Amino acid sequence: MSDPFTAQNFRVEIMLPGAAEPLCEAAFAECDGLELRFDVITYSEGGAGRRLIPGPASTGRVTLRRGMTSSGDLWEWCESVQRADVRVVILAPDGTEQAAFLLRRCLPVRLRGPRLDAMHGSVAVEELELACEALTRVRQDRDPALDPPRLEKAELRALDERLGKEVDKDRWVRVPLNPRDLRLTHADPESEGPARLALELWFDAGEQDDVRRLTERVAYFANGTPPVRFVWGTFRFDGHVEVLEERLDFFAPDGRALRAQLSLSLRGSVSSGR
Repeated sequence: MSDPFTAQNFRVEIMLPGAAEPLCEAAFAECDGLELRFDVITYSEGGAGRRLIPGPASTGRVTLRRGMTSSGDLWEWCESVQRADVRVVILAPDGTEQAAFLLRRCLPVRLRGPRLDAMHGSVAVEELELACEALTRVRQDRDPALDPPRLEKAELRALDERLGKEVDKDRWVRVPLNPRDLRLTHADPESEGPARLALELWFDAGEQDDVRRLTERVAYFANGTPPVRFVWGTFRFDGHVEVLEERLDFFAPDGRALRAQLSLSLRGSVSSGR
């Protein structure tokens, strides 16, 4: 049985996209909040009592503290609104890596300046709080079969007028973020009315682009022509965009829209196959 690791020797590496070196020049003195939480849904089943259903996993907020220096790298990162991957490495006394945690696509939540106190000679400490999309423990001997499967993205595909053949591939839109849910209203078989599909899509252009360059590709389908196929995994819905509502809620200083939420309502039918 191996000895437990000590907690006082570690390294934090904040890597911005395209950077060759970690962000911070100064070492962090504290790291707290490496945490995975799992939602558990309680369902009361008639005749059987209480059932527990597994829900999605979420990560905690990671707090980093370091002695303040002349470097303004953390403040510049927070102002740039860039995502970064972070590695937290536990080191042995001789400096070799013992364990590592990988925090993917982190965003700063809060950057707090030091508490100033003229009565004591304490070190000025900065505090950074991070939110991340995923937290994993890195293992060299990990079986690749245990890695998460590749995420399949939903698509909007142009159809011919008969709603049978996919056409104009250059017009297809692969969504950057899959919808949280799909709301499907089935048609009444006796009335032979169409089914309806409602969903919401999020688009984020970052700091370098106008998000409307992305959303205008979806708006191409909004006039009802051409027909469109919504595909996500084994789910397919063929029809026409009945309503498209676009909400812009985050802007650059020069007025460019950086983030948009699209609410779509499609009229048509659920199709079979892939």
